[in-house]
Amino acid sequence: MAKTPKQLDEFLNPMRHQDLSTLRALDQKLRLLLQQKLKDERPANGDIAVREEISAQCPGVRIDPDLIALVGIHPENLVAEDKTPIYDIVSERFSW
Repeated sequence: MAKTPKQLDEFLNPMRHQDLSTLRALDQKLRLLLQQKLKDERPANGDIAVREEISAQCPGVRIDPDLIALVGIHPENLVAEDKTPIYDIVSERFSW
């Protein structure tokens, strides 16, 4: 169930005084939790349709299944905002 903006502010109040490293760790944990919940709620056949559509447009290009799972997870957002979690995952995988 979605929370109201006031409820979210009350929920986040204890975090406002935390140091930056704690907030970054929390951000990473929340992103992982969000990705897992979205993956659990998303129908598996949606991935197949997206993969087929991409393969038709770009034959021979290998697409990471984890990235396909992120496509369209935020339908209410602008396309530019959908790209952010995808860029984050790519940068995490390729940063050594």
